[in-house]
Amino acid sequence: MVADEPGVLYDEVPYPGRPFDQTHPDRLATLGRLYGLRSAAPSRCRLLELGCGDGGNLLPMACTLPASQFVGVDVSQRAVAAARARTEELGIDNVRFEESSLADFAPEPGSFDFVIAHGVYSWVDEPVRDALMAVSARALAEQGVAYVSYNTLPGGRLRDILRDILRSHVDPTDAPQRQLASAREMLAVLQAAWAYDTELHTLGSLAAKMLDDSDALLFHDTLAPVNARLHFEQFTEHAAGHGLQFLAEANFWEMQVGWLPHELRDGVLATDDRLRREQLLDQLRMRTFRQTLLCHASNALDDTPPLDRLATLAVSAQAQASAAQPDGRVTFTGANGSNLTTDHGVVIAALERVIAAWPAILPIAELWPSDALAEDRQIVCEALLRCYSAALASVHAEPAAFGTSAATHPRVTAMARLQAREGALVANLRHDAVTLDDPARALVMLLDGTRDRAALLAGLADAVEGPVARSELALWLERSLTQLAQSALLLAS
Repeated sequence: MVADEPGVLYDEVPYPGRPFDQTHPDRLATLGRLYGLRSAAPSRCRLLELGCGDGGNLLPMACTLPASQFVGVDVSQRAVAAARARTEELGIDNVRFEESSLADFAPEPGSFDFVIAHGVYSWVDEPVRDALMAVSARALAEQGVAYVSYNTLPGGRLRDILRDILRSHVDPTDAPQRQLASAREMLAVLQAAWAYDTELHTLGSLAAKMLDDSDALLFHDTLAPVNARLHFEQFTEHAAGHGLQFLAEANFWEMQVGWLPHELRDGVLATDDRLRREQLLDQLRMRTFRQTLLCHASNALDDTPPLDRLATLAVSAQAQASAAQPDGRVTFTGANGSNLTTDHGVVIAALERVIAAWPAILPIAELWPSDALAEDRQIVCEALLRCYSAALASVHAEPAAFGTSAATHPRVTAMARLQAREGALVANLRHDAVTLDDPARALVMLLDGTRDRAALLAGLADAVEGPVARSELALWLERSLTQLAQSALLLAS
């Protein structure tokens, strides 16, 4: 996130960039197509990021989508300089970074298929929020998708209670590190004081969570001079004033009602106005944060995704299948605990194929036999939509293949090697953040595609402290390459 002020605070307390898969063009294109847009192909698109920071979100996209074009804009001189330096080191030419305020940035009308602004809207003054919306509307192509994240009400009121207390105990003229120390001292006091009253359990838990926040998050979110929280309907009204409309939430599952008690689901679904239903869900969930997708108001959208449209997309799933029951039923369980039970043979075969292919992304239209009945195809699409609604599976705009541990010269992106050198957080090929331990970081830095197993073992032997048997190191190497492949870090040969 960035403040559209001089950017000084972000120079004093840097906000390290990281990949946000919700902002990836594949996610935006998928939801655009599901609801009726002719979204650009992620592999050949134009994407603008407002508040790009040091490029931690944009650069992994540029590395993995070489035929696409990317532009990042930020007011922080230090952040833009860091992003440019990393771009030069990576040797890529499909991304550029500009130092500019949102008020001064004037892209060509309709020049971007996707516009993203993560962690900006709520943390800048109202004129800058309006500039952000105006730039998004101006830059967005006719069938384009914009992503904007922001803090919401009513759930955000709880965080405001702590924010008000902390700001009353922190001197904003102090150096940032002193402000952070004062805030943490007060959070510890609040946590201890509220432990004696069960009615304050929620606030106490929130104080504990804030204590665990990084310095960057605590300083630039909770202690920020501006932290606007608003109702969903206020945000959509602001968007409408710039000719934009609500498309979807970046997380499809957040628009569903499966988490509600059964007796409440029908009542929520009976609210036929999508905007009113979303506002109601915010109240029931006490949502504090949204990641909303917008498009031009001139586009006609579907209220719910048609099943036949799902068949034009692709799917992936990191899940497990149970053994078949005597009646033929199989239960598929996702990493988040959600599950789907079915006895339909074509559905079982399709899901087992998707799971076995992980982390690959498979075309949905290839998941059933060529002679499959139209009814069976529809049942498969219904099952996949249910999986997508429960975050048991992910739907994608394009299929993708990734590398395996069997490659003779395994390699990762130049960005992954650079990130492994800088720290533990690395962006994988699905634009997820993967945390590596030190030995895995050393291995990733060696995976430039020039080394076979013998060369990798020699490089690891130099990097490992103390004597390690070569046979033991060889076993570790194979296990680690398998884990990297499962984490979608290895490039296809």
